Amino acid sequence: MKWLPRPKFIFVSPWLLAAATGLLVLIVVTFAVSNISREKRLMTNAMLQKAATLNRFIRSGAKASYISDLQRGIWKPDPWHDHVQRIINHLSDDPDLSFIAVINSKGKIFAHSRPVMCGKQFPLQLPEDLVERTRNGHFMYTVIPDKEQGRFLEVIRSYIPFQPVLPGIPLSLQELHKRFTIPFAFGGLLGGPDEFYMIIALDMKSYDKALGRLRFQVVMLSLAMLLVGIGGWLSLAAVQGYRVSRKALHEIQAFTGLLISKLPVGIIATNTKGKITTWNNAIAQLLDITADQAIDKKPADILPPELAHFFTSSAPCEKKDEEQGGCEVRLTMIDEEIVLSCHHLTIAESEQEPEGEVLLISNMTALKNLEKEMRETERLAAVGRMAAGVAHEVRNPLSSVKGLALLLQRKFSPGSNEHETATLLIQEVERINRTISELLSFARPAPLELTRVDLRLLLERQIRLLAADTASDGISFTLEAPDDLRPLAADQDRLNQVFVNILLNGVQAMPDGGKLIVRAWNNCEENSVVVSVTDSGSGMDEHIINQVFFPYFTTKKGGTGIGLALSQKVVNEHGGTIQIHSVPGQGTVVTVTLPVWTGKISS
Repeated sequence: MKWLPRPKFIFVSPWLLAAATGLLVLIVVTFAVSNISREKRLMTNAMLQKAATLNRFIRSGAKASYISDLQRGIWKPDPWHDHVQRIINHLSDDPDLSFIAVINSKGKIFAHSRPVMCGKQFPLQLPEDLVERTRNGHFMYTVIPDKEQGRFLEVIRSYIPFQPVLPGIPLSLQELHKRFTIPFAFGGLLGGPDEFYMIIALDMKSYDKALGRLRFQVVMLSLAMLLVGIGGWLSLAAVQGYRVSRKALHEIQAFTGLLISKLPVGIIATNTKGKITTWNNAIAQLLDITADQAIDKKPADILPPELAHFFTSSAPCEKKDEEQGGCEVRLTMIDEEIVLSCHHLTIAESEQEPEGEVLLISNMTALKNLEKEMRETERLAAVGRMAAGVAHEVRNPLSSVKGLALLLQRKFSPGSNEHETATLLIQEVERINRTISELLSFARPAPLELTRVDLRLLLERQIRLLAADTASDGISFTLEAPDDLRPLAADQDRLNQVFVNILLNGVQAMPDGGKLIVRAWNNCEENSVVVSVTDSGSGMDEHIINQVFFPYFTTKKGGTGIGLALSQKVVNEHGGTIQIHSVPGQGTVVTVTLPVWTGKISS
């Protein structure tokens, strides 16, 4: 799956997110306070406008009431505050009106929305700067708390009452308008030196309810905005966390996949359906089955029965590998037996529910071969030490036997039975001495005289000598070696001994004739030369192959069994290897690997 591109703004610091959230909260709070303050101003202005309207209505109504009396011919009208009281009485039914009062500067009430208050002292204290603040038609307002009725807005404005002027005779309406317009205006005739004020108190219950609703709406709107903002940042943080987690998971998966693919241990994993989900390079190379061929398949469909047994049996381990702690399994792959150490695991959840199975496979063939070589080396070392001891102990009395045989031979005339017996005794002693010499050459590490050896020339010489002796036996020789075959750093005499033994063994394995093929090639990777000798003889089984390098082990009549043991010893001393691969009825292949000449002789 191709990963989506990751915008850079997604990967921001958590502190930046916190700062942005704090800024959002500050903006929302500022917005809420600003809205509430603005609405409070608008509602207060509306109430003040209503108070101003009531003030103008009372003034105009009082004048209209006075003029109405004059029109009806009442030339002794009521005092101005009676006309004001009439108008206030009409307004007392207004539910938003707490009270209306007209008072003088000493607090005496001249008109009131509750008539019983007329003539009494105003219960509320007037401001000390009332005169200055209400001069020139200005007004002042104050919010007054009341435990019984709640809050009310008190608006105070100066009030100039009119002074009735009595005419001598009835006048027309036009004349009345000319005569009595001035007393009703500001700055007209006063009823005395005192100053009067109109106080309009508006109930703020509707104001408080509306303000409460506004506050609730603003708070809910602000909260919604805040939640949306916080939700947005949380979503952004969640997206960031998701992308970071996905990136980390992708990196972990990539690292785990790379690690699994590069491990030298073969890994086979199955899911709950029993199908293969993991197949790394090690197991692909070991079994020569690619991952594409194995994924989503049942283990029994592609694995050898010895390995598929682990996924189908409750007790898959039949032979325990004590050194590795796993199960030892032997497979034959392309005519070669390999040894595997297998570990079977069941993957379970925290609730112990199985999630799949894993089989870890280690190729122990090289280790087993190395262990085998070490055991052989130990045995050879033990045989060598024993041979050296035996040779030393046998050679001393053997010299005495040979001397006595020579003395006896001289005492008897040639051709006599005694002379022939003494001669036979001398021959047998010499044969025993040669055997002891071979034992000593096998047991004692003789120093190598390394020189630059032309391997192709050495092989041609050996083949030419053997071909002359075996031409009558129906055996043919073939040498396949490139012209650029690299020279060796070797002891030529002892190397001659190695290839003579190998070629003779090949010839002796074909008593009825056959073909002996000698191949040589350069192994540039390991800086060595490889020689293989292939015969078309009867071959050997595994039991014999495991013992061919043991001293004195032979299947040939008259053989000593020391040739291959000495050859292995010489090749090992040169820093090379010798291996034998044989199939009964198909012949034998002996492979020798030797280091090339580098121009320097290592001590």
